[in-house]
Amino acid sequence: MRSKASLLLAFAIFLSSAAYATAADDQSGHWLDVVFPHDSPVLPVSFSLGPTSARPRGISIAVDIHASLYLRNTGTKTISGLTLRVEAQDITPSGRGSVTVPSLLVHPGDVFPVRIDMELLRPFNSPKTAGSMVQVSLDCALFSDLTAYGPDQLGSRRALMVYELQARRDRAYLAKLIQSGRWTDVREELNFGLEDFNPQQLGLELLREPRPVLNERSISISAVSFPSSPVKALGGAARVTGNEVRTPQIDIQNGSRKMVRNLDMGWIIRDERGRDFVAGSTPATVQLAPVQQDRVRESATLRFSGPKGQPMLIEGLMAFVNDVEFGDGSVWIPTRSDIDAATNDPILRRALATSPEQQRLADVYRKRGLSGLIDELRKVN
Repeated sequence: MRSKASLLLAFAIFLSSAAYATAADDQSGHWLDVVFPHDSPVLPVSFSLGPTSARPRGISIAVDIHASLYLRNTGTKTISGLTLRVEAQDITPSGRGSVTVPSLLVHPGDVFPVRIDMELLRPFNSPKTAGSMVQVSLDCALFSDLTAYGPDQLGSRRALMVYELQARRDRAYLAKLIQSGRWTDVREELNFGLEDFNPQQLGLELLREPRPVLNERSISISAVSFPSSPVKALGGAARVTGNEVRTPQIDIQNGSRKMVRNLDMGWIIRDERGRDFVAGSTPATVQLAPVQQDRVRESATLRFSGPKGQPMLIEGLMAFVNDVEFGDGSVWIPTRSDIDAATNDPILRRALATSPEQQRLADVYRKRGLSGLIDELRKVN
């Protein structure tokens, strides 16, 4: 008599084999459903599957999805960014994912691709439905006038707003450098300058159930302030062990006349050699009235790692307010002048100014040269 594990494995193998046959014969029938509202300003045109598969993992099926969607702007406004929800009918976070595409310039009637590459978990005991294993739907679309459409179940509107404001800031800054003939600064801005000035890309994980340790130590968290920030970080404290920061808490104050409902706390870590690195940000939901002070607490443990995954030993920690969302839905991000005033460290300054749009424009410059970059800035602006 077969064991339960053997039965699960046999079922998964059968499921994977059937899925491959279905994908080959009818790509729309087994793996993926793309479901958008009928009144959506962006609608699916078609999709194609790459090497997609399923395999057992514990009591779940691990679904490895690779697909390209082609969407059409069916509305009357230019789309600046969007976020898709990708779900495998699971109530746990491992059964849900998202794809965010910032820095778009999709005019009405245009068709554009969105790539999906992710792994989701679907329980073996999930109820059988007539639909596909994975469903893709629209969470939020942001337009060039900064209005948005979609259920926004993932808080995507705010993230898309931040990306779009960063993009406009960075395009304006690059255009100013070009107009002034500052070609060396253009190259360095797009990371074509001295290699030593390129910031490292560090990893940040949130651990909800960290392992117990005995050698924790308490450290103070210093504040880095941007002059125009409506919310100031005042400092805080945390417990640190190795490359993990536990229960950090930061005191903040709203210096504006608006109600603040969300913000992102950015983190700068200092390693054992005294070098500072920007290492991601974490969101915080607040209800901060004008001039009010509050304390932001992170219940999860923050784990930092280097570019190759090696632990980043923490000797010091700094925090800054990365962006702010007000009660009326408007968003603040730091200006380039704010970033220049925050630090004299050129590597840290460059890391603070890094954005998806800057990386996209660097790729344009790499492939098409200065003339291609100028054409791209003219087209977008």
